[in-house]
Amino acid sequence: MTQPSNQPSDQVPEEGAPEAPRRGASAQFTVTESAGAQAAMRQAMDPANQSLAEALRLSYRVLQAAIVVLVVVFLFSGFQQVKEGQTGVKTFFGRIVGEPGSEQVVPGLLPFWPYPAGEVVLLPQKDAVELTSDFWPKYGANMTLDQATAAADTGNPIRPGQDGSLITAEGDLAHVRITAEYVVEDSVRTLAELRPESLRNVVRAAVRRGMVQTAAQSTLAELLDTRDQVAQVVRLKSQQVLDAMKSGVTLGNVVISERVAPLAVRNAYSRVQESREAGKLAVEKAQQEANNTLVGMAGPGYASLVSLIERYEAELTRGDLAAADAVLSELGTKLEDRDAVGETSAIIARAQSQQGAVQSTLGKEARRLQGLMSSYRENPQQLVRKLWLDALRDVLASRTAEVISAPEDGGPLRLAIESSPDIMQARRREEVERRKGAAESANTVGPTMLNSRQIEINGPGRRLERDASKGFGRD
Repeated sequence: MTQPSNQPSDQVPEEGAPEAPRRGASAQFTVTESAGAQAAMRQAMDPANQSLAEALRLSYRVLQAAIVVLVVVFLFSGFQQVKEGQTGVKTFFGRIVGEPGSEQVVPGLLPFWPYPAGEVVLLPQKDAVELTSDFWPKYGANMTLDQATAAADTGNPIRPGQDGSLITAEGDLAHVRITAEYVVEDSVRTLAELRPESLRNVVRAAVRRGMVQTAAQSTLAELLDTRDQVAQVVRLKSQQVLDAMKSGVTLGNVVISERVAPLAVRNAYSRVQESREAGKLAVEKAQQEANNTLVGMAGPGYASLVSLIERYEAELTRGDLAAADAVLSELGTKLEDRDAVGETSAIIARAQSQQGAVQSTLGKEARRLQGLMSSYRENPQQLVRKLWLDALRDVLASRTAEVISAPEDGGPLRLAIESSPDIMQARRREEVERRKGAAESANTVGPTMLNSRQIEINGPGRRLERDASKGFGRD
C-alpha cells in the first residue's frame, strides 16, 4: 500500500524560469505486501477473463446466425405471389428480363432476385376509369340533378375552370359522365412506355380527348339521343390515342352514363323531348288504329287487297279502263273468296244476299213480262185487258176488299157504310206488315242501291280516284 509523500516532483523546471513554490507533502504510499500477492491477484482474475471470453464467443456465434438468417430472408424476399387478374414483368436493375415473347409473368409464386437488384412490377390486368367531373357542371353536393336544373338561371352562365362542359359541332354546350373499362394486353409495352402509377391517368386523358373530339363532330341532338353510337365513337378515338402511345392497353366497354344539355336550357329541351315522344306515340297509335281498321275490314291479308286497289287506281289515273276492269275483277274474286274475312267480306255477303232477293222478286217479274212480250206484240189490246182483269180480280179477291152493289136505275141513293170489324182488323195487319217490309227494305237495300249513272252493264259500277275528286259514286 502506498501513501502520499511530500517529496518534490521529478519535473525539471525550464532554464531561466522562476522557481515555483513548493507545497508540503500530503500523502505517502508505502508497499506493505510481498511479491506473491501479485500472483494471487492474477489467479483471482482468470475466471472473469474466461467468462468474458465465453461471452464474446457466444455473441459472435449469435451474430453469425443472425447474418445467415438475414441473408436467407434477403434471398427469399425475391419470391413474390402474382394473383389472378394481375400482370407484369420482371426487371433486373431496371431492365425487363425474360425470353422474347414471354416476358409477362403468370399468376402463381414467382422466384426472382430480391430488391434492389431485381423487382417484379405488377399491374391490374383489368381496370376502369370514371370521368365524373371533367365534363359535368359543379353544383351543391346535397343537390340532385333535377334540383340543380330547377335552380339554374340563364343569367348565371357556365364558369370555365369550375364547370366541366363539351362544345358540340354547332357550338352548343353539353355535359356528360363517362365510365371506360380497359385491359392491359401487353404489359411489356405498357411498362416500357409508362410508369405503373401513371397508367390510369394516361387512360383517363385518352378517354377525355376522345370525348372532346366526338362532341366536336356531333350536334347536341346526336350527342343526347344516339347513345350507343356516340359511346362507340368515343371508344374508337380514345383507342387511337392509346395505340399511338404504344401503351399496350385496349379499351373495353365505354358507357356514357349521363348526358344532359346545359342546366339553364334543360327544362326547355325536356319539353321538346316530351313533345317529340308524344308525337311518336301519336304516330304509333295512328298506325295501330289504321292496322286494326284494315285488319277489321279485310282481315290479316289486307296487304294484297291494298296492293290491288292501288293498281286499280293507277290504271284509272292512266285512263286504261280495260286494265282497271281486269284489276277490279281480280279484286272482286279475292274479296268473294271463301277464305276472306273481315267487314268487307260481310258487306259482300249482304250484297250477294240482296242480289238474290232482287232476282227472286224483280227478276221474277221481269221474266214474266219477258214472257208476255210476244202476246203483246200479237194483240196489245187483248193483253192489256187481260192484265187489267187480272189486277181487278186480285184486288177483289183480297181479304180487305168490300164490294157494294147499287142499282143502275133509280133515284138518288143515300148510303151509310160501315166496314166489318174483321175486315178493318185485317187492313190494320196488312198496313203493319207493309210498313215493316218497307223499313227492312230501307235498311238492307236502300243504302246500297246504285243510281242510273252508277249502273254499267257487265262492268264495274263505281270508279273513284284516290282523293275521291273524280269518278262515279261520289253522289
